[in-house]
Amino acid sequence: MNLVYIAAGKRLIGLCVLLSAVLALPWAGAQTYPSKTITVVVPFPPGGPTDSSARLIARALSAQLKQAVVVENRPGAGGTAGSTYVANAKPDGYTLLWGSTSSLGVAPTLYPKLAYGSLTSFAPLAMVARSPVIFVGRSGIKANSLKEFIALSKEQKLSYGSAGNGSLNHLVGEWLKSEGGFDMLHVPYKGGTPALNDLLSGQVDMTLETVPSVTPFIKTDKLKILATGGRQRAPQLPGVPTVREVIGGEFEAYSWVGLVAPIQTPPEVLKALSDALMACENDAALQRDITATGLDPVKSSPEKFRQDIEAELAKWTRLVRMFKPSVDG
Repeated sequence: MNLVYIAAGKRLIGLCVLLSAVLALPWAGAQTYPSKTITVVVPFPPGGPTDSSARLIARALSAQLKQAVVVENRPGAGGTAGSTYVANAKPDGYTLLWGSTSSLGVAPTLYPKLAYGSLTSFAPLAMVARSPVIFVGRSGIKANSLKEFIALSKEQKLSYGSAGNGSLNHLVGEWLKSEGGFDMLHVPYKGGTPALNDLLSGQVDMTLETVPSVTPFIKTDKLKILATGGRQRAPQLPGVPTVREVIGGEFEAYSWVGLVAPIQTPPEVLKALSDALMACENDAALQRDITATGLDPVKSSPEKFRQDIEAELAKWTRLVRMFKPSVDG
């Protein structure tokens, strides 16, 4: 009788060991993903095209994954605070980052001691939307195009406002000066909104923004659009020339947004998210909603987004090196 109990006990122990091993497999939890709310961290304040586009994609992802997807704003340090938070989050697919040109393209090239790397801390999922940087002048300036603005700059001292030293629009402004062979005074602000407000009040002559941010002011003639920074003309502004058309060269500057996950996220979870994003790309209603915000929808994939981030890092590294004295203030 004792031998029977001993044998049964050994079988039970063996079954428990086998079950423990199965549960420890890395894909065991991923097979049920997602089983709880997913958080998309926006490393900027609420409002504006970055935040609104994140909320559109969160709603679409929720429908695809049949699970709640919420947006959490974690602003600070030009987008690097929220990005660092996600880089250090548990890599289980439940905390994702709404990355951008500023946080994934520019910041890592500016700050060598940054607590994350764009491709060493994050797994790219997809770029979702972008907008060319556009150049807008105050309503009273005697220039109706970039060509006229450059000519005017050679007659009087002009200025441009940015979101601060080292910001995306600061670097693009310095790049424009270099490529166009003209000068203007850089006026740094603590954010894009104060710079835009001072442009509207005539305190500076130009600023660099995205289509969604300035479209209302263009329509009411409170600002003048001078040029766009895309490779081609913006669909929303077909009559406005690109910087390339005006001064030649390879000038190309976009503000983009996309989704990334912490780098150690299981492959099965990344695939589930990637598949859901691909389905979102084919959702005509979502694409219309993104377009309505003034952004251009982008067809992407994890590999394509990785290549795009690599290209952005190379470009901004080169520009930061070129304009380091002015970036340091």
